[in-house]
Amino acid sequence: MAAAMIDAAPVGLFALDAAGSVLVWNATAAELTGLAAERVLGRNGFGAQRATDAVVDTDVAASVMAQLSAGRRVEGRFPAAVPSGRVLWFRAVPRTGPGPAVVGVLRDLSESRVGDEAFALLDALWETAPVGLAYFDTELRYRRVNKAVATIDGGTADDRIGRTLEEAHGETGARITALLREVLADGRPRLRTRMTGRLWHGRGPEKSWTIDAYPVRDEGGAVMGVGLVVIDVTDADRTREELADVAAQRQRLLTRYQSLVEATSAAVWIRAADGSAVEDSPSMRAITGQRREEYLGWGFLDAVHPADRPSKRAAWLDAVATGHRFSHTARLRGAHGGYRWHRARAVAVRDETGAVVEWVGTESDIEASVRARQRLDVLARATLAVNGADDPEGGLTALAETVVPEYADLCRVYLVEPVTAGGAVLTGVRSVSRTAPGFAPPPPAVDRFVFGAAHPVSRAVRDRTAVLDSATTSREEWAGTAEMWDWGRAAGLHSCLAAPVVSGGLVVAAVMFLACGDRPAYTDDDRALVVELAARVSAAVEVTRRVQRTREVSLALQNAMLTEPPRPAEIGIAGLEVQARYLPAAAELQIGGDWYDAFRLPGGDLALAVGDVSGHDLTAAATMGQLRSMLRALAYDTEREPSDVVARLDRVASRLGVTGFTTLVYGRVLWTGDHAVFRWSSAGHPPPLLVAPGGDVRVLDVPVDVVIGVDAGMPRHDHEVALPPGSTLLLYTDGLYERRDDPDDAATDALLRLAGAASELPLDRFCDAVVRGSTADTGDDVVVLAVRAGPPDQQGTDQQGTGRQLTDQQVTADRQAAQASSRSA
Repeated sequence: MAAAMIDAAPVGLFALDAAGSVLVWNATAAELTGLAAERVLGRNGFGAQRATDAVVDTDVAASVMAQLSAGRRVEGRFPAAVPSGRVLWFRAVPRTGPGPAVVGVLRDLSESRVGDEAFALLDALWETAPVGLAYFDTELRYRRVNKAVATIDGGTADDRIGRTLEEAHGETGARITALLREVLADGRPRLRTRMTGRLWHGRGPEKSWTIDAYPVRDEGGAVMGVGLVVIDVTDADRTREELADVAAQRQRLLTRYQSLVEATSAAVWIRAADGSAVEDSPSMRAITGQRREEYLGWGFLDAVHPADRPSKRAAWLDAVATGHRFSHTARLRGAHGGYRWHRARAVAVRDETGAVVEWVGTESDIEASVRARQRLDVLARATLAVNGADDPEGGLTALAETVVPEYADLCRVYLVEPVTAGGAVLTGVRSVSRTAPGFAPPPPAVDRFVFGAAHPVSRAVRDRTAVLDSATTSREEWAGTAEMWDWGRAAGLHSCLAAPVVSGGLVVAAVMFLACGDRPAYTDDDRALVVELAARVSAAVEVTRRVQRTREVSLALQNAMLTEPPRPAEIGIAGLEVQARYLPAAAELQIGGDWYDAFRLPGGDLALAVGDVSGHDLTAAATMGQLRSMLRALAYDTEREPSDVVARLDRVASRLGVTGFTTLVYGRVLWTGDHAVFRWSSAGHPPPLLVAPGGDVRVLDVPVDVVIGVDAGMPRHDHEVALPPGSTLLLYTDGLYERRDDPDDAATDALLRLAGAASELPLDRFCDAVVRGSTADTGDDVVVLAVRAGPPDQQGTDQQGTGRQLTDQQVTADRQAAQASSRSA
């Protein structure tokens, strides 16, 4: 029976006699080494006199046997290159008394067996524990029990698996179930619960036990079952000291079991209550390459990356001080140089009083997952930054600022010149350069470069693909810019990525990322990331170039259509001042469908117009330009009443199909006897405001006529208001005041208060205050056109007398003439 169990063990087992001959060599040992049992059994494996008799290296074996003979446990790498080709770890322990003199185990240390080590240790712990251990799922059914449970309760493990406690133990099982349900309900352990009863379907002898029940949690902290520790305390002859020893052993075994369940690598370590390493951890030192004396004490922290060491020490000391579970992620220096990300986790082992006596923890290599998350984060942030840039160079700069220093120690962008067929070198200008802190400044960023054909940037541009290079390019390949090669050598350059930026089917730039010092070398996964980054930069360059072309067109339209209002000296009526403000809804276009115009008529009057064409794009801007030009021509040519000019504009625009829906207010400021007046006609436009010097604001709310483009045959009307000295006439579009949700028309009241508060400001500041203080939220175009009448001593016609002074009879005559012209038209 024992031989069968040994042969079926999941780890390699061997035993030697005092002379070093092999007594036991199970099937797993044969499989791990590739040495069949018949070849090994009976052979003098350790300390053979002849090399042909030895299973392993005789010199190393002699040293190992000498240590075993001295009563010391020995472990380390198996002293042979076994036929299986695996890297094996062995542990051998000396024994006294009859039977084998040495027993030991073999384990596989290859990457594919790292996880198996923790679970092998767990299984050994579980099966050899001197207390009863059981695990139940959330339905409180047996999922695993050890041999000690069967010894205490009777029956076998197979009699329990899948059954409930009630099914296995009747009434006593029901009482234990109630205890376990409490643990599931609140997630808190129940310790040292004393119970007495009969087990195994109520037919067993009367016994007493102490029971510990604790929640078993997954990595996310959710309860996934209940663990049970059972100690039979029936025998009264156990001393208190023995019970205390068993309890302490039980707690340590239990906590080590819980820690090993969570282990994801072979690095398992034990540290003292104060956090220092008093026990060696060969598996941990296998990662860091430290010697035993370097690892012990607080030396294990020396393997942590200097940038992560303070946070690691602080987190570890905090866990030691509070007794809470420890978890921390940091970079560890590997045995062969370089750093890799590892996650450390540990739990406290406590004695009967609850005091921490030691810590059990694991170290897991999470380099792949950390690098993957880092690449995704860099891609997301770079995409956001590049898309937010206003011009191609800004997009390239945003990329460099995003990747340094999180992803690269240096990023450079090169604006490349066209590559000729068969060209051996690549030339151009270095445009953008960003360097991580701690590195010496690289050669100047604004300078011409020359790269040889084998340089990574040359290859990337020539082949239009990302290039991963291990920094083996020679100094000569940097051609006229070899100082960059010198900088890389001094900085510890070891990895380079380069990718082309394409726009309009041509390679217009190239990006280069450099990794130096202890930064991990770039891999093919990083090359894939750079391909994505370059694609996003290429797309952003295309978009910004289109926006730039559109903006150039828009600016040309704006310069052509939205001319500056006339200066006071250019107006035929003395004392008048005109200011205008324009804010398009589509800021990137710089122009929209709203417009203003102010110009002097041949007779000296000042013509004013504010219009609003539906839409906020270039089409609306083009329509606005046509209407503005038509209105200016009609007004200048006829000098008729505003209603007649607007009616003519409606007829012409409708017949030509220029507009479908446009609001407009058009009028003239003219001199009548002793004061200026504003005469206007409105085509569905918001009413003008008249702001007195003291802050009183009057809405010139008169009946408005139909908007332009709806019915050109509808009659139109004129309105007139005097402009007292110092008053301000304000024309505007609805984008200045409208709100999305304004059932009580509070936006109009807000505009009146805003205009009144700014009434004493100079006219330019008055316009700025009205625009900046607006509470509108519709995102519409905003136009403001303001006219201020001067003091009494400045009013009248200009010095050349071109401004018309109209009597009441002349005004009436003008109106009659305009009406007649309108009817004839």
